[in-house]
Amino acid sequence: MKLNLDFYKGEDQYSDGDIENELLEYTEKYDENNRDEVFKTDIRWPIFYHLTNIRKNIINWYPMKKGASVLEIGAGMGAITSSLCEKADHVVCVELSKRRATAIANRNRDRENLEIIVGNLNDVQLNEKFDYITLIGVFEYANLYTNTNNPYIDFLNYIQTFLKKDGKLLIAIENKLGMKYFAGAPEDHTSILYDGIVGYANKKGVQTFGKQELKKMLHQVGLKHTKFYYPLPDYKLPNKIFSDEYLPTEETIQDYTIYYYEGTKIQFDEKKAYQEAIKNGVFDIFANSFFIEASTKKIKTKVDLANTNLVPISEVEKNFYDKDYTK
Repeated sequence: MKLNLDFYKGEDQYSDGDIENELLEYTEKYDENNRDEVFKTDIRWPIFYHLTNIRKNIINWYPMKKGASVLEIGAGMGAITSSLCEKADHVVCVELSKRRATAIANRNRDRENLEIIVGNLNDVQLNEKFDYITLIGVFEYANLYTNTNNPYIDFLNYIQTFLKKDGKLLIAIENKLGMKYFAGAPEDHTSILYDGIVGYANKKGVQTFGKQELKKMLHQVGLKHTKFYYPLPDYKLPNKIFSDEYLPTEETIQDYTIYYYEGTKIQFDEKKAYQEAIKNGVFDIFANSFFIEASTKKIKTKVDLANTNLVPISEVEKNFYDKDYTK
């Protein structure tokens, strides 16, 4: 493992605040195999979100090609970095924050196929192209870090310069038309009810998109071949993965475990609403989030989602989920 500080300007550009110091201590003390010990005494959302192995479910089912190279943009606290290292021969992750990069290093201290670069991607010099580039919870922030008139398109064009001709861009992002938002969950980034549904009050802030908007943007930059997957309850903590070839039925839509942020008051049963969407063939429009493959070449990925082994919710982690959100 190599921690590269050549492009670090001495200031962390993104942070969840002082709680990251606690997270850093946890990554020093606990490894990926005994992380549940943390949740026996500390089940606060930031701790749970950054450290739970359930996060890996957004990528651990995905079949990467043999000998792959991966560029992970915005690696956060390293929730999926170890999974990428297991799947690929060579992983480079770029992270804005030195504190977060240190946590990634702690979690992957024995990995020989990982380089962590601290800095803004716009300032980093990369002298190679990659088979895969991941944007896991990153694309929605392009408005903040790409200072142009068309930041989302320009960001997509820029990162393609690091992608091999037959490479794939992998995006995980919330759907602004997700069923949970109609049910009463505040928008994940702005905490404003229905903010994405009505088109966002702040056009300069973080934004997510619906399926057709995403397809249109990807096609516009030449990534004309796309494949959508639908992680439930969302891409952050998925315990079910669906696709257009493997859609949920009215029965199987009941099989995922829901969580909402503390204080959320839900107005209707999300799963029952999905049953009606399934009846009418529009589940994909209202999926809470997406995992997207995008490429200039035809996508031939084959995966048996019906028999995919995802990281289960442990007994201690169930304490986070078992809440009544209707009161």
